[in-house]
Amino acid sequence: MDPRTELRKKLLAKTREKINEKLAGREIHIIKAINLLGDLDSIENLLNENASEWKARAPNGQALTRYTELEENSKKIQTEKQKLSEFVTNEMTLEFPNFSVLATPIIGAKLLSSAGSKRRLCFMPASTIQVLGAEKALFAHMKQHALSPKHGHLFNHPLLQKLSRTKRGKAARIIAGKLAIALKQDYFNGENTSQKVLKELESHIAKIAAEPEKEKIRKPERRPNSFNDYKQTRTRPLRREGFSGKKDSKFKPQNKVQYKDPNPTFSRRK
Repeated sequence: MDPRTELRKKLLAKTREKINEKLAGREIHIIKAINLLGDLDSIENLLNENASEWKARAPNGQALTRYTELEENSKKIQTEKQKLSEFVTNEMTLEFPNFSVLATPIIGAKLLSSAGSKRRLCFMPASTIQVLGAEKALFAHMKQHALSPKHGHLFNHPLLQKLSRTKRGKAARIIAGKLAIALKQDYFNGENTSQKVLKELESHIAKIAAEPEKEKIRKPERRPNSFNDYKQTRTRPLRREGFSGKKDSKFKPQNKVQYKDPNPTFSRRK
């Protein structure tokens, strides 16, 4: 067989495998539902904000009719959000019996959406699960030398919300470790030990909450990332006096400073 033909067949088979992994699984419906739930949240917030501003201006006549319709649409959006939340909860409980209990169904669905597929999420290390959803902060840490993110979607976890800011990083690392184990149990159809692990997790978080508070984290010094910042931090001048390097410079040869010998008696003979 021609090497090119063989390579083409292997690439096509690999592509079909990836498509089946991403689209043919049951988790694709969970991902679509949780993404739609986030979009409905944004739409509802914008709708309520504009409707409240309109209500403050006392609409009447046709304007009052339109405002009433907006209120009805807002209620329909709330009903749809509730139905989607119930769907996500039921599907996550069936697909991830251990993971959905430890992470809560909504946060688990958000982690699944960020990962892209069940297989990718189940084989991710705990450190990656911990920062899923904090991609912007991670790139800011890598490019602009900002502080590294300690949590992504796990920030909204009910156990983390009870802790102070300085303790959330350590707690998020413990939760992510438990989630990584639970995901592998669900992927390989292991035993359901979610309630037992949840009690252990709660005891770990309680110990962290009882620890004394740490000192406030100091932000690292900002490094120059542009030419203007470089000019401000540079102690020496960038150019010599009287010379700018531009074509329209006013520097002329006759303005050149002549060298004067401090010891003329020892000057070189002509």
